[in-house]
Amino acid sequence: MIKRRWYVAGLLLAGCGGGAAAGSVRPANTPSTAVQEFMRAVADSNVDKMAMLWGTAKGPAGRTKQPADYERRIVIMQSYLSHDDSRILSDTPDAAGDRHEIQVQLRRQACTWTVPFGVVQLADRSWIVQQIDLTAAGNPARPCNPSAQDSTPDSTR
Repeated sequence: MIKRRWYVAGLLLAGCGGGAAAGSVRPANTPSTAVQEFMRAVADSNVDKMAMLWGTAKGPAGRTKQPADYERRIVIMQSYLSHDDSRILSDTPDAAGDRHEIQVQLRRQACTWTVPFGVVQLADRSWIVQQIDLTAAGNPARPCNPSAQDSTPDSTR
């Protein structure tokens, strides 16, 4: 019975992989930097880094382990946000200044989408991504059809 527990614990630790690297992610000192680093982690398929740059005002999901299914959500975000190129179009703070909405232009194949990101400031004054409208990023399982979506930055969708 004890051997089996160690075996299961070993499998769990092996499945987590890269935990040390995730802990070494530097906090973003601006909302735009949080989004840029998050998108760089998406491009690098670095889900551990993504988990340290996404979460709530209580902290990154990689540290708080919340929500309970955060690992699954990170993988889904990585799939939807995979891109050939991305750039920030706008950065709009809320009235209090501790939350920003950032519009990111994402290019995949011949299609371009404008994806809204919500960014929140943590107690230590660093910033993390809190929300992403994945419905605005197009379906990664379908081939790109430029005529089927609005690729203009001033889209009203």
